[in-house]
Amino acid sequence: MQRITLEDGREVHCQPGQEQDIPGIIRLYERVYKGRYTLRDVSDPASMRKKLNDPNYFWVLAHLGEEIIGSVIFAIDPVNKIGKVYGAVVLEEFRGQDIMRTIVKHGLERLTKRTRTCDVIYATTRTVSVAPQVVLEHLDFRPMGIFPNVRKVESFETHGLEIYFREGTLAARRRSPQLVPEVREFYKIVRDVLSLEAETPVDLPLSDPRQMGEPLEFRIESDENRLRKRFDDLQDRDLMDKVFFPFMEPNLLVTTPDQTAEFFVHFNEADGNGMILGYRIGSVDLRRALMWFSEAAARSGMRYIELLVNAFRPDLQRIAVDARFLPTAYFPAMRMTPEGLREDYAVFSRSFESLDFMNIHLIDTNRRFLDAFMKCWYEMLVRCQPDFDEVWRIG
Repeated sequence: MQRITLEDGREVHCQPGQEQDIPGIIRLYERVYKGRYTLRDVSDPASMRKKLNDPNYFWVLAHLGEEIIGSVIFAIDPVNKIGKVYGAVVLEEFRGQDIMRTIVKHGLERLTKRTRTCDVIYATTRTVSVAPQVVLEHLDFRPMGIFPNVRKVESFETHGLEIYFREGTLAARRRSPQLVPEVREFYKIVRDVLSLEAETPVDLPLSDPRQMGEPLEFRIESDENRLRKRFDDLQDRDLMDKVFFPFMEPNLLVTTPDQTAEFFVHFNEADGNGMILGYRIGSVDLRRALMWFSEAAARSGMRYIELLVNAFRPDLQRIAVDARFLPTAYFPAMRMTPEGLREDYAVFSRSFESLDFMNIHLIDTNRRFLDAFMKCWYEMLVRCQPDFDEVWRIG
């Protein structure tokens, strides 16, 4: 059990959360976010109870006497030896006294050194201030990208991706990822940060996003038990392209009436955040299906959609860009292969909100990622405008 001595001499002790802590955890997040925090994991008692008792979650709490003043959650994928740290919060009056750094460090040492459960652990950080980015940087997390308009607290926010690599992990990477030009912009930054090898450039022809064929009709199914049964059935029979996305379960199925295109999505209704977890494509073209799925999702209230693409699948990278998804981050050594190597992934997103970067504060590397994103965004915007030789021209 970790102990922290505050400036006034009082002692904070850090320990794993238990079921009896649930009311105190809810009060903590309510005091900090005033009910605006969008993750059910810290507001729904049933979800909290499940995670507190799940061996693949490690929830650390900071106690001052009977009061809980800090919290952080670690989720663990033991198959891929990857972890996620999230939900990090400290009461405002106790910030600046090393509480968050201490409890995150405690989790890192347990998962990457004492138990060696995880090779990599990632976090997403709010950018309304540089403090969260700096805290993780001091713990050897490395910036690997940004997520524009990813979450809504008071307004839509841009978050940063920060990754901690256990010693020796990067040596186990599959080398020379095969990348289209848009993703190469991000990999160049990652190469500088981590001193990685050069990529294998792959140039594939672009498709015009305005010419994706007739619209596809989609309907949305939200019966979680039913759609998860279908998700598992398709996966068991190897009839679905399961998109690697750790720690998420589908709660929406966006499908054409004849089931020639089905997209399984995790959707957070509170802030409109969606993540594609798997898809099955029949007779239709994936590029066309992904484009019209996105349009249907936007009409249903989805404001942001995220997609992970393997760094050795340039064909899928190009399809994502053609469907107006833009690269936002690059995750080295994310997934374990059957051969024991770790493969990189590119993160793509599509936002239906007006981009607003006025209220963000970025460390230097994250600003480079933002510049790379805006370059891709501008090139897509220009590409989607009518040519001067078309009938739209003046005169």
